[in-house]
Amino acid sequence: MLRTLLIFLIEVSLIVVVARFLLYKPAKAIAERLRLSERSSGQVLGYLTSAPELVTAIFVALNGFMAAVAYNILSSNVINVILAFSAAAIYGKWRELISPRLWREQLLILASIVIPIVVLATGQVEAAWTIPAFLIGYLGYVLVIRRISADSPVPHETDEYVHVDVDHRLSTRWYIALNASIIVVALAGLYFVGDALGSTVRELGTTFGVPELVLGVVIGVVTSLPELTTFFASYGWHKAQGSTRATEEVSHNLLASNASNLLLVQTVGVAIFLLFAVS
Repeated sequence: MLRTLLIFLIEVSLIVVVARFLLYKPAKAIAERLRLSERSSGQVLGYLTSAPELVTAIFVALNGFMAAVAYNILSSNVINVILAFSAAAIYGKWRELISPRLWREQLLILASIVIPIVVLATGQVEAAWTIPAFLIGYLGYVLVIRRISADSPVPHETDEYVHVDVDHRLSTRWYIALNASIIVVALAGLYFVGDALGSTVRELGTTFGVPELVLGVVIGVVTSLPELTTFFASYGWHKAQGSTRATEEVSHNLLASNASNLLLVQTVGVAIFLLFAVS
């Protein structure tokens, strides 16, 4: 069992390393070159840092451990909140995360924790109705984000705006293409590592009888490490640039990560479980 646990930790660590260096860095580079708003940049980072959860959900559900997927989503979302507040506290920005101006983001983040708790408590983890319900919920999420963006336009040049020094040896088109290619390679690598991880989880669950709760929580802890790096990186980067808008990026990074974990990743997991693992 010790050997299997070691393989498990190596596989999960590889997912985190790929997400940190081959997803976050090129995504941040693209955001800086395109001068995306902090909200847009945070949303992009949030989706990308959910890639480890997506990969594990696909292969863990494929191997019949849907409860482990659900516990992974719940633990990841709770840990993400803790990590975001930890980063904010270290940089003296925790009060900004609970600011009334972010009340919609706060409600959505709270829902991303309450809903999986309810689903687990009611035994609906494997229920088919969650697929259309969560997809409708995702459409509602997108509409709320659009409303937030409409109410809070991107600052003008005369307002506080971070001017980034970029490498102009490559044109914007080629620069974006290069970094997007790195992201594609990273996603392909995550696929193969996730496949191996799914087999390891099956062995731990069937051969050694490790409870799905334990498997899900452990995976959730490790797959939340990319969010940890992006939260601290965002605060550090904005501080270095003399910007006070880091909390917008961090809050939307947290929001997009938690929302995509619940409304997209878990939905994919349920669909794969019902189509392949049950049959």
